[in-house]
Amino acid sequence: MAWRRLIAAAALVGAAAAASALVLGGTGRAQESGLPGCVHPLTHVALPAALARFPLPTGTTFDDRQAKYGYTIYSGYVPGAINPARDFLVGRLPAAGFRLGAGDSESAEAEAAYRGHGVRGRWKVRAVAGCPGALTIRIAVR
Repeated sequence: MAWRRLIAAAALVGAAAAASALVLGGTGRAQESGLPGCVHPLTHVALPAALARFPLPTGTTFDDRQAKYGYTIYSGYVPGAINPARDFLVGRLPAAGFRLGAGDSESAEAEAAYRGHGVRGRWKVRAVAGCPGALTIRIAVR
């Protein structure tokens, strides 16, 4: 019976180590932003004051800004997986005073429209192919 407990404990420790490696990007070291080592934000772009109340998952970083179709689109990365990131945004945006509009969620991406605090637009998170634990994020604002 003691052997079974020892084997079960060893299996549990092994599973925890494997999960840690996945979360830490397989390097054994957490990146400063919490992102795995397979994504490399090149610069840092700050969100405008109009999105100061827009809640973002911990570790989110933006590295690009473009003007397109009458919107300013901020692009970057979020550590984690689709479902937790989607649930974070869907739960926190209304609590922060933003109203959610039409949205969609699939296994590798989620998106929705938002409006509040004098701005409107869409957000989208998408899994980074070949890089578990990393998502891209785009926030369009007008």
